[in-house]
Amino acid sequence: MQQNEQPSADDIVVDLLVTAGRLTRLAGAVSSDDLPRAMLRALAVLEEHDGLRVSEFARIDRCSQPAATALLGRLVADGFATRTKDPRDSRAVRVELTPAGRNRLTRARRAYAAALAPGLADFDLDRLIRLDTDMNDLLTALRAVARGHQ
Repeated sequence: MQQNEQPSADDIVVDLLVTAGRLTRLAGAVSSDDLPRAMLRALAVLEEHDGLRVSEFARIDRCSQPAATALLGRLVADGFATRTKDPRDSRAVRVELTPAGRNRLTRARRAYAAALAPGLADFDLDRLIRLDTDMNDLLTALRAVARGHQ
């Protein structure tokens, strides 16, 4: 890109995605929480979708079905999730968070926030609220695109 050239919308979206990924990795690296990132991600996906079939989880998490089965099995073994019959198809199984899983996810997120808080000391509450609102608006807009690809 030339020095005076404006970035395209696509360039900005790429930057947003890269920054979001870096923010998440940074939070995990500096947090005192010891929950493996794959488990944290799995808990978050189950929370966001209010439970999923293993195949749906694998598609969303972009992992193989055997990897999804193992990861979700670990959550079940740890008491963070349960397996139930899918009410739409009795042959299928849905995996849903337990109250313990929701609490564990909240605890990990709070640890991430506590670890990052010192770096946000110069951000006043209004600025943080604007960032939060903007990120949620962005997510809402992009979910519509994601629904079109399912």
